[in-house]
Formats: sequence, C-alpha cells, structure tokens
Amino acid sequence: MATLVVVFRIVSLLAFAGPVLLRAFGRTEGAKRGPARTASERAPVVANLAAFGVFLILLFVFSASARNSTGLLLASSGSVVAIAGAALVLRSRGALGAAWSLVPRADHATGLVTNGPYSRVRHPIYLGLSLLAIGQAVAFGSWPAFAIVLLGIAPTFAWRAHTEEKLLSRTFGEGYADYKRRTRMIL
Repeated sequence: MATLVVVFRIVSLLAFAGPVLLRAFGRTEGAKRGPARTASERAPVVANLAAFGVFLILLFVFSASARNSTGLLLASSGSVVAIAGAALVLRSRGALGAAWSLVPRADHATGLVTNGPYSRVRHPIYLGLSLLAIGQAVAFGSWPAFAIVLLGIAPTFAWRAHTEEKLLSRTFGEGYADYKRRTRMIL
C-alpha cells in the first residue's frame, strides 16, 4: 500500500513538470519580449513564486504517512486533481500561443484570446495551477501545504489576475469589457 501512495505522489509531482517546463521553455523562437516590465507588474509574480516555494517545502516536510488506507485515498484523489489541473494549464497555454508571458503583457499583435478555456474563464491557467497545487497537497496529505495554497498561492493568483486585467482593459478597451461581462475571473 505504501508503494502505491508513493507512486501516486510521484504522479502528482510529474503533473507539475508539464506546466513548469512550459514556463521555462514556453517562449517560441523569435517571440518579442515587449517593453520593460515595471515593479508593479513583477510584484505579483514574485509573490506567487515565493508562495510556491513555501508550498513545496511544506509539501515535503509535512507529508502524511504513506502506510494506511487514508494515505492511499488521499494520494490517488490528489493525483487525479493534480493531473486535471495540469491538463487545464497545458490546454490554456496552448490556447494563448504567442500571447503567453510569465509577466503580464498585452498587445494588438497577439490579440485578446477568448477561445478554448478562455471562453469560460478569464484566467484558466491560474485555476489550473491552483488545482494542481491543491491536488499535490492532498496527495501528500500535507495540511500546512494546503493552507499555503489557500492563504498564499490563491491570493497571489488573484493579485496577478487583477494586474493583468488592468493591462488588458487599457489595451483592448470595450472589447475586454464585453469579454469580462461574458466570463468569470477564475472560478
């Protein structure tokens, strides 16, 4: 039983690898970087990365025992949630294409993306990453890591979303306002 728990936990960590590799290698060749970012645009990203750092530490330091049936239930259900979150991130990143950037940017050349997951939710990548983190916290049975998702990761994603929405509103004006009326922010 403990071996299965470990396998499911590894699966939840592998689910994290896809979106992380996209962040590291996601920029296509020849994609323009755009203007320099201001500190106010970078601050939510830095806060979010710091929250994920704390989360990963707590995930491993406060893992529940893998030697009981509760551990197997948590590991298997957490892996399913983590995989679903990773799939949403990957699908959303694919829909963004050249419009994707780690730090918020928007321009008319890439346009306003409203297809795929963006037809229902304005920030599906943040939703997917939150689900991925929740799934990992559950898979590891780490309630401190789960608390960091709720108190650190989710709020920094909301901050990032608000920062992006200001930029998108300035760039796309009434078109973005119409899009906002048709969709939900994250949930």
